[in-house]
Amino acid sequence: MEYKIQFTEKCLEDIEDACQYIKEKLKEENAANRLRIKIKDSVKGLSISPEMYAKTEKFDRLENEYRRIPIDNYVLLYTVNKKRNTVYIVHFYYGGRNYLEGLI
Repeated sequence: MEYKIQFTEKCLEDIEDACQYIKEKLKEENAANRLRIKIKDSVKGLSISPEMYAKTEKFDRLENEYRRIPIDNYVLLYTVNKKRNTVYIVHFYYGGRNYLEGLI
């Protein structure tokens, strides 16, 4: 049974912001395009195997269990809802940042 993949609006904005930064500030349009492709490729496998990436630390304040996908200097954070058969991609951040900022 395949899972649906759903990005939150905030996550899509974060991805677009990162790609725009790479393209405009760093003047690396090809790198921005490669990042988009890597994100798409990394997420593809989640529909078949949603628990393929490592879990994050468990924090009492968070209801859901989160998993992380490292992509170059960035990380995608997602959670799996087995009842709805859906993977929710909730946060995209620079690897040096505290990922809890976007969740709490």
